[in-house]
Amino acid sequence: MFLSEPSETPFDLRFWLFGTHVRVSPWFWLISAALGYDLVMGADTRTGMLFLAIWVACVFVSVLLHEFGHGWMGRLFGSHGHIVLHSFGGLAVGSSDLKRGWQRFLVFFAGPLIQFVLFGVLVVYALFFMGADFAAIFMYHYAAVWRTLGGKAMRFLLDINLFWPILNLLPIWPLDGGQMTREVLVAAAPRNGQMLAFGLSALVAGLLAVHCLMVEYNRDAWPLTKYLPFGGLYLAIFFALFCAQNFMAVQAENARRQRYSDDEFPWER
Repeated sequence: MFLSEPSETPFDLRFWLFGTHVRVSPWFWLISAALGYDLVMGADTRTGMLFLAIWVACVFVSVLLHEFGHGWMGRLFGSHGHIVLHSFGGLAVGSSDLKRGWQRFLVFFAGPLIQFVLFGVLVVYALFFMGADFAAIFMYHYAAVWRTLGGKAMRFLLDINLFWPILNLLPIWPLDGGQMTREVLVAAAPRNGQMLAFGLSALVAGLLAVHCLMVEYNRDAWPLTKYLPFGGLYLAIFFALFCAQNFMAVQAENARRQRYSDDEFPWER
């Protein structure tokens, strides 16, 4: 999700898969477990910890597949790199080191796309081999088919590989959707495209932060709850951080452009 590669630690898990080196930071496991902490609530300790372990495994498989989507698309265009899974997701380092914007666009899109493909495969499997009907696929908390350990794993994989790529496709930098948006805007307006991309990212992230707060604290009075039922304090903080990050990027871009403008000679203006 974030663009800078985290520092190596002695506790990193390292392995090769499909000809690509993968490094997993210990923070990846901790943050993944924190995201699934509520799975322990309402169950006995043994069952809750088992559900949590299944959740972490599903996050690992899904995020790793996402990064391989970037890497495989980049390899198709001639780039090579490695994968790092860290606290807030992963990086396919080097996969987008390409000269053409449309190639970078496809590399960014390939991560969410491969998760949607996995979601489709899981839906077909649930329909034909688990005895689920189409409605039960979206009724995770109520359908009996999800109450077994295998059903829990299927439910987690369906959740992660539908909602997480949708989130990742939002036009918010540095999410994949934000990077795709930047490529499009820079291609359409080379001089102002990057500024527009950061500004749009800040606006969308800010609006979503407000929405998530309203869902958390004033759900009944907030009309958008009917159409966008997701929200909560953690998502509000998540989007607020992105809003601040992109606002600072706009300020930095303004300062950079002003500096170059001041250095121009009169006949170059």
